[in-house]
Amino acid sequence: MDFSLERIEQRLSVKNTERNFSFAQNTTIGIGGNAPLAVFPENIAQLTQALEVLNGEGARWLVLGAGANVLASDNGFQGVVIKTDRLNAIDVADGLLCAECGVRISSLLRYAQKKGLGGLSFMAGIPASVGGAVLMNAGVAEGHIGDRIRSVTVLEPDGKIRKFLRDECRFSYKRTLFSESSRIILNAELSLERRKSEEIGEEIRTVLENRKRLPAGRSMGCVFKNPPGVSAGALIEQAGLKGAREGGAVVSERHANFIINSGGATAENVRTLIERIRSEVCRIFHVSLEEEIRYIGDF
Repeated sequence: MDFSLERIEQRLSVKNTERNFSFAQNTTIGIGGNAPLAVFPENIAQLTQALEVLNGEGARWLVLGAGANVLASDNGFQGVVIKTDRLNAIDVADGLLCAECGVRISSLLRYAQKKGLGGLSFMAGIPASVGGAVLMNAGVAEGHIGDRIRSVTVLEPDGKIRKFLRDECRFSYKRTLFSESSRIILNAELSLERRKSEEIGEEIRTVLENRKRLPAGRSMGCVFKNPPGVSAGALIEQAGLKGAREGGAVVSERHANFIINSGGATAENVRTLIERIRSEVCRIFHVSLEEEIRYIGDF
């Protein structure tokens, strides 16, 4: 590392930090090495100051929410993790639901239901934070979070705070304006519908019941985006790759677009299996699959 952890910790207004932060313990697939330091800002001011310090010290950094849809290298990440768990404020103002980036989707749905605000039930069971969900326009066939966004507020790399209206966010399938940028999503305003809490609860229970058909076990969620007009999972299944294994990483028998950590899987196992799937699907169907997961660290 070409930066000083001690100097960074001394300069930070964030007092909640963790040395040797484990990606295996903080991602849904349970894989990955460590980062030398993680910081847990409790408000936007602390996050802004942390970014200023990290940039000033020349430290690499990344933002991590719920740890879904990511694969961290076995060698970890030689930089600082900004963990958003404590940025979890939710409020209703002017008919809009405003949630900070660290709010879990499950908490967002519970809060919205309590307030009688519907329209997000299709997101039930998605193990994401608001920041991560907005970043990749998370959703299912019935809808995506971008459908309900009114605005997104971000922290620019230069430390300035900027609000983007929905039409500026470029929401598309598994992609947004923020997907390949260094902007940090701070919060999102969502436009929902006044509904009876009981009706919303019933919708959520139905969605959760349907999601029980998805694979059990530790995974990243869907690995590949669906190519136009076809399911990535169907292509993988038709290629005969259900149950394919590399070390502890195995293609789910229940849904072929899921890779399960069956125990002791490494990031290298998963990466090798991903390349094997991509190669076979391309060879058989002449379709190039694109990952929807994000890689952390060096592979």
